[in-house]
Amino acid sequence: MPILTTPFGPVGYTDTGDGPALVFVHGFLFDRTMWTPQVDYFTAHGYRVLCLDMVGFGASAGATGIIPMAAHSRALAALVDACAVEPAVLVGYSMGGQVVMDFLHRHPARARAAVFSDTFAGLDSPESRMARMTLADRLEREGVEEYAEEFLPWVLSERTVRDRPEVTAKARAMILAADPVTAASALRGRAERADYTDVVRTLSIPALVVAGAQDRFDRGVLAAELRAALPNGRMTILDETGHTPSMEDSDLFNRTVHGFLRAFTT
Repeated sequence: MPILTTPFGPVGYTDTGDGPALVFVHGFLFDRTMWTPQVDYFTAHGYRVLCLDMVGFGASAGATGIIPMAAHSRALAALVDACAVEPAVLVGYSMGGQVVMDFLHRHPARARAAVFSDTFAGLDSPESRMARMTLADRLEREGVEEYAEEFLPWVLSERTVRDRPEVTAKARAMILAADPVTAASALRGRAERADYTDVVRTLSIPALVVAGAQDRFDRGVLAAELRAALPNGRMTILDETGHTPSMEDSDLFNRTVHGFLRAFTT
């Protein structure tokens, strides 16, 4: 697997296929392998697919203290540079969606479109911010094993947990593979991120917001606010999926994104 050299240490990624470029960014406690169904689908449909491991996750180097959102977005910029895929379509899930927003704040002309899956642009409430900080301390103290079982029902719908054991097992494996100290560092950085609402309000590129109807975090409310802020955006709600529709119903997610892409990549 190729490795990028960045100011934040080595960063892992994959680069598969040929054609218009799609760059995928995973969420907190996951890694680039969450996108395997998307790699398979989109390479088979004539796209070049790149998947980034955010700083501290997957094959990327760990860190202590605080990993700012800028570290992840600069790693994304390094990937775009190294693979010469500008302008690309950027696809970000949850925290990865906020990484894409941070990238677009710094490089608004370097993407041709964006897909935001189960994410939001605004700041956390004071209570949510404190909860992230408290969780960061807990992960450092206790590790990820116990928290993994608490986290899974938040990122997967009840139906997925009940009927898709292979998806649950994959999500659990990614969480358990995460380094708890690095995860805590990333969580602190996310808690201290900027408000990206003004960033998305000024985006002229086409944007798609995808959200699971059963997302326990917000039931699509924050996704609707994101869609309303996007000048050239649209939104699709995927039934029977939770916070992670790209894994829970990958066929429907892929068809939804592909339908969006066809307007300007074919």
